[in-house]
Amino acid sequence: MTEQKVTFREISEKDAKIFFNMAEEFYHSPAVLHPVPSLYHSIAFSEMMRSHHYLEGYIFEDKDQAVGFAVTNRMMQHEMGGIVVWVEELYIRPSYQGKGLGSFFLRWLETKLQGKAAAIRLETEPENTRARVLYERLGYSNMGYQQMIKKLPRKES
Repeated sequence: MTEQKVTFREISEKDAKIFFNMAEEFYHSPAVLHPVPSLYHSIAFSEMMRSHHYLEGYIFEDKDQAVGFAVTNRMMQHEMGGIVVWVEELYIRPSYQGKGLGSFFLRWLETKLQGKAAAIRLETEPENTRARVLYERLGYSNMGYQQMIKKLPRKES
């Protein structure tokens, strides 16, 4: 496979099942610390369909076959002096991994965001040296932060 055969397109309503399946694959892979509830996939998909203000999703296709996806999140970051696009999820199905697709997508995204964002941000698990080496080769650097989070109680609807 060459990267030119794979295309990236914005996710659409018709991609719900594809997205849910690949999100489950991703969140049960070694690339993440732990799975997330399936409900979270629905919430993210609904937000991508509602507006492109926060989340945007992309499906990676080889011919008509979905081979990966990415979800990006937009935020204003004072420290960077503008909009930062966070690559929250970047998943490539195992049979397509190691073929340059991740770097192809990140270069494509950088071109798409030229003049529209101040930075692209991403994260990886410390043990995922393969991803870290790729990101460093593409010019990403470690921010030196230890990120922390506090989950808030979910409002039942």
